[in-house]
Amino acid sequence: PRWAARRRRAATGMAAGQSARLDPLFERLKNVDAADAPALEAKIRQEWSKSGSPSADLLLSRAKIAFDAGDHKAAMGHLTALTDHAPEFAEGWSLSAVTLFNMGKVGPAMAAIEHTLALEPRHFVALEGLVLIFDDAGLYDEAFEILHRIEAIHPHAEILSKARARLEAKTLGQAL
Repeated sequence: PRWAARRRRAATGMAAGQSARLDPLFERLKNVDAADAPALEAKIRQEWSKSGSPSADLLLSRAKIAFDAGDHKAAMGHLTALTDHAPEFAEGWSLSAVTLFNMGKVGPAMAAIEHTLALEPRHFVALEGLVLIFDDAGLYDEAFEILHRIEAIHPHAEILSKARARLEAKTLGQAL
């Protein structure tokens, strides 16, 4: 239908506009000092949360409030509406992944991470989720691979030292 084509064009425009705002931030993130990385990361996260649609932003806001209150079912209700309304909005998929993981639904969380990364391959939060899932599943080589991807995007990501040390200890134990 005509409305669906309009919605697809608007979503594609939204993703392109967000990418244009994010590109210089990601370039800076690769070369920033460790002390300046958290502020730059916060700017990227802020850009990720801007959908360009007031109704999508409202759904994301309500989902975050429900998630923070521990009401994952209500959060998923808002997030399902969000991803239906704005399927090109990576942050909706990312928060869906976190919520689903917290609900113990690892398969659907992985699918939501896949959507996130298809829309925003540099989404280091989604990649961090993969590290946790692979680590929990005992897939340490895969987790290390994802850590390398994160490092290429965000060399000062907090997860790098913590997860690397934990994974090295686990793999060292396997080698012995």
